Amino acid sequence: MPPDTPHALADDTDHDAKKRATWAGIAVNAPLSLAKIIGGLVAQSQALVADGVHSLSDLASDAAILWALGHSHRPPDAEHPFGHGRFETLATLAVAAMLVLAAAGILIDAALRLLDPLPDPPGALALWVALGAILFKEALYHYTRAVARRTGSALMLANAWHHRSDALSSVVALAGIGAAMAGWPGMDALAAALIALMLIRIAWRFGRPAVAELVDEAPGDELAQTVTRALAGTPGVRDVHDLRLRRLGGAVQADVHLGLDPDLTLSEAHRLCEAARARVCARVPEIEEIVIHPEPHGHADGFGAHDAALRPAVRATVEACLQGLVPVSAIVALHLDYRNDGIRASVVIDRRLSTDARQAAATRLEGLRNAGRTDLVSLRFLAPSN
Repeated sequence: MPPDTPHALADDTDHDAKKRATWAGIAVNAPLSLAKIIGGLVAQSQALVADGVHSLSDLASDAAILWALGHSHRPPDAEHPFGHGRFETLATLAVAAMLVLAAAGILIDAALRLLDPLPDPPGALALWVALGAILFKEALYHYTRAVARRTGSALMLANAWHHRSDALSSVVALAGIGAAMAGWPGMDALAAALIALMLIRIAWRFGRPAVAELVDEAPGDELAQTVTRALAGTPGVRDVHDLRLRRLGGAVQADVHLGLDPDLTLSEAHRLCEAARARVCARVPEIEEIVIHPEPHGHADGFGAHDAALRPAVRATVEACLQGLVPVSAIVALHLDYRNDGIRASVVIDRRLSTDARQAAATRLEGLRNAGRTDLVSLRFLAPSN
C-alpha cells in the first residue's frame, strides 16, 4: 500500500498516538513507583511497597510495549510475509506474565507479614503517597483507554487496564494502611494480598486472548457467520465452505473455499473471487486479508479433481493417438474440463486440416476413450475462432 494512502496515514497517526500514550505511562510510572516503594519503606507499609512493585511492572510493560510498537508497525518482509502484527500480541502476553510474577512475589511477602505483622502501624506518609498515586494512575488509565478505543489496539487496552489495576491497588493500599493505622495491623498485609489477586485477574483477562491468538484459535462464530453472509451474497457464488479465521494483532485474516459455476472461464472465476474479497473487506472491517480458493461447484471432490490425469499426460496421450494422422503443430490448443466423472477434453486443431483427416482423428479419439481411458469422458474437435 502506498505510504500516502488514507489507510496508511491513519495507521501512522494511530501508531504515533500509541507511542505518545506509552511514553506518558513511562513518565508517570517511573517516579511514582519510586515514590511508593521509598514511601512504603519509610512509613513501614507493606501494602504501599507492594503497590510500588505493581507500578514497576507497569513501567516494564511500557518498555515492552514500546518494543512491540517499534516492530509491529513495519510492513511485511521476506522474514515476516504476514506482517508484524503479532509483536503486539507477544508484548501483551509479556505484560500478563509480568503481572503474574509481581503478584506471586507480593502474595508470598503478604503471607509472611500476616504470620508475623509489624508491631508499629504505617505512618501518615503512606496515606498521602497512596492518594496521589490514585489520582495520577486513574488519569493515565482514561487517557490510554481513549487511545486504545480510537486505534482498536488490544495491547493498549491491556496497558490501560494495567494502569487502572494500579489505581485500584492504590485504593486497596489506602484502605489497608488506614485500617492498620486504626489498630488492625494485619490489614496492611491483607491489602497487599488483595492487590496481588487483582493483578492475577488482570493478567488472565489479557493473557488468555493473547495465547488464543498465538495458537490460532478461531475468533468466534458470529464473525464467521458475518463473513460467510458477505461471501454468499456475491453474485455468482454458489457455495461457501471451509472458512478459517485467525487473529493477527488487531486484525483478522481468513481463507475460504468458494463454489463457482464449473462452466466459468478462469478469468471470470478470478473476477468473482476479487468481487467477493472486496465485498468482505468493505462489510467486515476486522478482516485485513482473505485468501479465496475457487472450486467448480459440485465437482470439487470427485475423480476429476483428485485422480484424473494432468494436462501433460493427457496431451501426450492425444498426440500419440493422432500420430501419423494429425501433425503436432496442427493441435492449436487443448481445453480440459475436470468433472467428477472425468475429463471433458476439447482438441482445437488447425482449420486447414482436411475434413477426412478430421473425421479419421475423431474416430481414433473415440476409440481411445472407449479403450479403458475412463478419465476421458468426452473428446471433440474444435476449429480455432480465427
